[in-house]
Amino acid sequence: PNATGDAIASYVDWIQQNGGHQAMLADALTESLGDPGAAFDRLYSSMAQVASFGRIGRFDYLTMLGKTGIAPISPPSPYFKSATGPLSGAKLLFGPGKSVGDYETETVILGNTLGFGMQIMEDAICNWQKSPTRFKPFRG
Repeated sequence: PNATGDAIASYVDWIQQNGGHQAMLADALTESLGDPGAAFDRLYSSMAQVASFGRIGRFDYLTMLGKTGIAPISPPSPYFKSATGPLSGAKLLFGPGKSVGDYETETVILGNTLGFGMQIMEDAICNWQKSPTRFKPFRG
């Protein structure tokens, strides 16, 4: 159920159920009253039906739609639920013993203070936690 063919077929079904790419993106924005974060969240949730697109697949796919200008959407949070690396990084950064929601809130506050969106924050925290005491350039 998570092979490449299943991913493609379920992606096509997801798009078709929503009237095509343009209609789906327009509807998400309309239903979210033009709020880029709320539209992202709607799309993120509905994309759960696409086979093999877990948290990072949905997050990265949708952030790329925003970054490339295909859709005026952006993640309102780092979506740490079901995360491994980014959540580990948030625990290192903000201290242990908090809820996932608390780590998301603190990351949003820090990102807003620094002027960085959640895609940058999620990516930076994930990469930093791999080597928090010694800089290692990320090469992709």
